[in-house]
Amino acid sequence: MTKALAFVIVFAAFLAGCDNGPKEAGPVPGKTSASSSSTSTGQGGGSTTITTTATPLCKDKAAAVKAEFRNGAAGTIMTTWRVTNTSSDACRSFGYPGMDFHAANGWLDVQVHRGGIDMINQPPAPVVLEPGKSLYFVSFWGDVDTEAGPCKQFDRVKVTLPDNFTSARVDSSGCVDPGLVEVGPVTDAPPS
Repeated sequence: MTKALAFVIVFAAFLAGCDNGPKEAGPVPGKTSASSSSTSTGQGGGSTTITTTATPLCKDKAAAVKAEFRNGAAGTIMTTWRVTNTSSDACRSFGYPGMDFHAANGWLDVQVHRGGIDMINQPPAPVVLEPGKSLYFVSFWGDVDTEAGPCKQFDRVKVTLPDNFTSARVDSSGCVDPGLVEVGPVTDAPPS
């Protein structure tokens, strides 16, 4: 009985000692895509309030994707892609896009390589797009037969923006070595 009584006393003390009164649980989650936070600091008798709002991710449904410029030499195609924010709100992006190519037998399930070539080897940086503004990324792919296999003819390209699970489909044609596709991070300006 002594052990049971000791347990009850410890348990009651735990409940009473860990609580500094009732706490608000916070807002009920809703369907909003943005969140906000405020911070107040008092310095020298004054206070400063900083409020930030999270900008939603750029999505393929609110973006126009196109191949802005394509150039090829020595078995490699370089393409500059332009993604324009077509929504009425700003959006954000960070990282490396995904790509896939549609051939006669379906999508090739390409696994892009991030960076690897000087022009696209910089680390990613956050990009915020106002309505009507564009972000860019550069891709390189092999367009000749290699030891890994023949180049595959394609008629469409899927572009998946960073942190997204759906893709924009772009009419484009050519030949791609599925093992030699490299992309650079999204940027707020086209390459120079």
